[in-house]
Amino acid sequence: MAAKSEVKYSSEKLSKLYGIDILSAAASSSMVAPFIAIVDRSIIENLNGKRKLGDGLKYGLRTFATQPLTFTASSQFKLVLGLYFSTYAVANIIDTTCEQYGVEQTTASWYKFLGTTLTNMGLCIYKDQQFTRMFGTSASRALPKLSYFLFAARDSLTIAASFNAPALVADWLQKNDWVSTQKTATVVAQLVSPAAVQFISTPVHLYALDLYNRPEATKFQRTQLIRKEYLKSAFARIARIGPAFGIGGVSNIYFRGFRNEV
Repeated sequence: MAAKSEVKYSSEKLSKLYGIDILSAAASSSMVAPFIAIVDRSIIENLNGKRKLGDGLKYGLRTFATQPLTFTASSQFKLVLGLYFSTYAVANIIDTTCEQYGVEQTTASWYKFLGTTLTNMGLCIYKDQQFTRMFGTSASRALPKLSYFLFAARDSLTIAASFNAPALVADWLQKNDWVSTQKTATVVAQLVSPAAVQFISTPVHLYALDLYNRPEATKFQRTQLIRKEYLKSAFARIARIGPAFGIGGVSNIYFRGFRNEV
């Protein structure tokens, strides 16, 4: 079904809604970026043997707590902040634009998936490339092409689970009487969906990093490493994705609620 020709909002109201979309993205990404930056660095340093995962998390949290200005001025933080601000902003603007032109929900979901995937994938691959070089133990070199492909696959899974799956999961929860209200279903789905997909995407992430860290390793050696690091890395990524698209997603929905006052 094609989009309707008439528009829903006046130009003035549309501008205000876009403004709220951008401010919501800024607020949500600022809330979650510090912890995500710490976890991402810790996972990379744990995988290459530079620092154990627990020690890395403690180091990062201590640095953020004792030197907040230095931490927020670092490339580590700015890369993550830019990534999630851009992802939320694109998702919000696509939502509002689809509302403006009366695009049906199924088509709007595809627009949102494509827009957020392209934005998140490109910026996340760049962020991972920079993190791998900044916190890796080997000399700086080009990231293997297969690592780019694996990062792209990982990000596609995360985006689908963060922006598209929650609506479907929320409907399922209500239809099967798991929750009583739409609001509760939305919050539960937004928190659970991005976290659950990490059990699938974590091996992909670890394999991509190991291709850079150990270019001469055999497939058997990589498989052994993934088996060894899988559970703690998966739970670390769940702890990371919880703020990124769970808590951040709920916060984004909350801040966008101020659209009703425009």
